[in-house]
This record gives sequence, C-alpha cells and structure tokens, in this order.
Amino acid sequence: MFGSLGPVVGGSVALHLAMGPSDKLAALPSLGWVKRPSPVTSLPDLAKHLRLGALNVKRDDQLDALHGGNKARKLDVLLATPPFKDAPAWASLGAIGSGHLAACTAAAHALGRRVDAHLFFEPLSNGVLENLAFVASGPTRLHYYGSRLELWLRRRALLTSTRIDGMPVIPPGGTLPPSVAGVARAGFELAEQIREGVLEVPDVVYCALGTGGTVAGLALGLGLAGVKTEVRAVATVERWITSARTVRSQITAAARWLSEHGVSAKAEQAVPVHVVRNQLGAGYGVPTAQSLAAVEVLRQEGVPIETVYTGKAFAALLADAAAGRAPQRVLFWNTVRRSPLPHLPDWREKLPARLNARIDRAASPVRVGRRVILGGGLAALGAVAVARVTGYPALPDWTGTVLARWEAHVLAAATPVLAGVSSVDGLVVAANVDRFLVPMPQAMQQEIHQLLGLVEHGTTPLGLRLSRFTNLPPDAREAFLLSLNARGGLMAQAFRGLRDLVLMGVYQDAAAWRGIGYGGPWPKEVLGPENDHAKYEGFRAPSGTAPKSAAPSRTAPKSAGGPT
Repeated sequence: MFGSLGPVVGGSVALHLAMGPSDKLAALPSLGWVKRPSPVTSLPDLAKHLRLGALNVKRDDQLDALHGGNKARKLDVLLATPPFKDAPAWASLGAIGSGHLAACTAAAHALGRRVDAHLFFEPLSNGVLENLAFVASGPTRLHYYGSRLELWLRRRALLTSTRIDGMPVIPPGGTLPPSVAGVARAGFELAEQIREGVLEVPDVVYCALGTGGTVAGLALGLGLAGVKTEVRAVATVERWITSARTVRSQITAAARWLSEHGVSAKAEQAVPVHVVRNQLGAGYGVPTAQSLAAVEVLRQEGVPIETVYTGKAFAALLADAAAGRAPQRVLFWNTVRRSPLPHLPDWREKLPARLNARIDRAASPVRVGRRVILGGGLAALGAVAVARVTGYPALPDWTGTVLARWEAHVLAAATPVLAGVSSVDGLVVAANVDRFLVPMPQAMQQEIHQLLGLVEHGTTPLGLRLSRFTNLPPDAREAFLLSLNARGGLMAQAFRGLRDLVLMGVYQDAAAWRGIGYGGPWPKEVLGPENDHAKYEGFRAPSGTAPKSAAPSRTAPKSAGGPT
C-alpha cells in the first residue's frame, strides 16, 4: 500500500551528476534514490507582479523516492552508511505530523526495516493527520509524549545518544553529516541545470530552516559547485532549537565528513547563510496568516507547499518582495513531499490510547476552516511584516462603536463595487454596519475585524498588488474582490461575507431605495402624501390575513393590517 520506490540497491551507487569537481562526490555511499535532478519551475507572471527579474522553484516535491521532498536526499546517503545501513530498525522522533517520520516510514517499508517513532503533539491539520496516518500504517512502533518538553524529560537519550533500546537513532530531521552531504549534492545538481540554461544563477535561494540540515547542505553544495549566491534560511522553529551557529557547525561537520570520504571540502567554501526570523509566528507547527496566504499564492501557480515549513519560507520571500528587499533573481527551494499519502483505514487503532484521546478532544479543527483562515487573519498582514493601519484620511464625524476608522474606509471603498447603486454614501453604509454589530457576540465582531483585514491587506499575497485595498482604483478593487470569489472555497466565503455586510448597510439607507425602485417599508401615514406608495401597496396584506406558513386558528388574533 506504500507503492513502489523502484529498485533499491545497498552499498555505494553512483549518482549520475556528470559535473562537480570530482567524480568522488557522485560515488558517495548512496541507496540510489536520487537518480535524476528535480525539475525547476519558472513563474514569470508571479515574478512580474512581485517586481522580480526572475522567480524559479526547485521542485524537490517531484523527486521519485519516498514520495518526494528533501528527506529523500538526506536518507539516500544516511541510510547507506553505518550504523544505519545494516540495522534492522531505527529510532527517531518528531511531531505527530512530522514529514521526517513519514519519510523514515517510507524508507523502512522500502528496505524491509522498522521504525520506532517517538511522537509529540502539534496542532492538528489535514497535513498533520495525513502524515500521522501514513506513519501509523507502516512498519512502525509508536510512542507518544504530550509535548517536546515531556519527550525531553522522559527520553532524553533520543536527543543525546546515538543508540536507544539497541537501535541507532536518526535525529530530528535526519540531520547528521552524511545526510547534509546528501543535500550538498543538490548544489552540483543545480549548477548543472544553470549550465544547461534551465535558469540563471540566482541572487538568493530561499529555503525553510528546521533542524538546519537542508540549509547547511545547500550552502555547502552550492559553494563547492561554484554557484555564487546566498541562502536565506527562514526559521520555522524557535531560536533555541536551531541558530545560525548550529547551521555553521553542521556545515563544518559535513565538510569534514566529505573530506574523510575523498571529496575535498572546506566549510569556508559554503555560500553565505542569512537566517530570517520574522515568519515563525506562535511557534513550530502553528500556521501563520502569512504562511496560509503564501500557500494560496503558489497553489494558484500549480506549486504545492504546506503551512508549517515551506509556507513560512515563501511568506518571507513575499514579504521581502513587498518591501523591496528581494534581489532580482530568486530561487525558492521547495522541500515539501507529495500528497496524498496512502494509509490503512484502521490506522487510528495503532495509535497509543493517550494520543487518540488527545486527537478526539483537540480544540484545533482537523481541517482548515473559516475560523482558522479568519482567526489567523489570512493575509491580514499578507506578505507585509507590519500591519498597514495608518495613513488613512481623517473622519472627523466617525463615531464607530465596533469598527475602527480604517475599517470604515474599507467598507466605504467596497460599497461602490458591491452596492449596485450610486446614490448611497459608503461611510453611511459603514455606520449602518457598525450599528448592526454593536449587540453581536464578541466572537462575531472579531471575525468581522479579521474579514476586513483580509480584504484590506490581502491584496499583496492574494492579488499580487503592493497597494492595500483602499488605495486601489475602483476597477482594481472590483477585480480583486471578483478574484476572491473565483477562487472558491474559503476565499469565496470571504467575498460573500463582505458583500452581505455592504448590502445590509446599503439597504438600511433610504437613499438607496429609489435606485432599486423601492419606496420603503413605511405606511403612507408615516411617509406622507408626497411619496409614491404604489409599489409599497403590493406588500401590504389584507386585513385579517394569516401568514401562509401558519395554520388557521380560532384564537389567532386578526391582523391589523400592514406587512405580515
């Protein structure tokens, strides 16, 4: 049920690179899982919108082995070296949705081995449950800990020892010198694609920074291959787990390992690495507004990423582009695995009882729903690092109780696009909406705040415009709102939510009634003789008429006239 990974050969397998300083790099210990370069996808339209000279994506998600992803490069070399190559089982650790553990499970299946997987909890999502189901369905034995701290306190040896319970330990992310060297070969792979004219030398390479092995490998490999660039490593874990110093030590250890295996390498040859720490959000495993928006941007380009690692890395790219900090030629290294992963229908029966109970009572929804999108403010900041809630024209008469001044401007800007009539003042609409929201529950008010933030600031990550919604010309505002609706799903829900707010505010204003040919819901004695009551009379029920949905009753009071 795991599918075929192709022929697996133990020992040293020559990886066809046809490049590099020496054939010795191609002859490193390997299982032969990376037989061909991952493709490069060019995104010229997105590059133009972001004002970049070129934007390319290195598609490690298209690697053949282990369902793709950067772990195929790591495990290809690591599992061909002692003590892993001859061990009947390995121990490793990660979050319940760990892509690393999913790759170890696929590798164990391919090689006829077993994995002791030590798991700690993380917020639930579709991707987390998909990885967990895959791991539980494979040749694994699962151990559960409620948090990283609990794992550290109960099984510290997983992080400090090379063996546990008689099994060699694969550390988090599989990051050891051989696996870093496996990623370093990708630097020569990219150099060959540059020589073949697939892409130009990138000024900068964006990559997610987790345990650091992929970043360290790319920096060393690109430097050894003579690709003059830099790596922007976007932190997806806390500083105490991975720092710039950690990455440097991993480069040094990998260079030493390569030298020991006949490949001349020095740490000083690695390209510069700059760690970016403004995308972590609430912490490891927790999507951010920016990462959710980044996933949506690349989804429109046909490139899959996820919210915890690659989404945060691409969000950093978007933020740099919006702020003018991105160089002209940019390469994004996509390290995500392919989806979906297969699993057994009864996979949950294999989970430890405590983990099953935690999943059942988890507050996080098992899918990304409206509250996750709006609760995170999906792109309320978008690709912008700081909320843009300043610089709005003054509104001396604005006395909103629920809505802020900038939110009144958003509703006013949306009114001409969505109202369908030109006789209404957008700020009157905003005041009507504000009055409607006053008695509403705080949770609903909060969702409206987040909805308006999505519309105002989502123009950058979702509409690829540097200006916020209220600064766009009317035709661009309409185009952006229609694009939200065209995306379907949650984005269409956001569009409809704004539309309904605007229309509710419009139709509370008598100035809009004549534009739609409606005289208003008032009897003639209130409106006075100067008003046209002809259309309104059709809405009045004859005296004594019961509502159509109500059964006649001898005790029902007679209607006194007027609408029913």
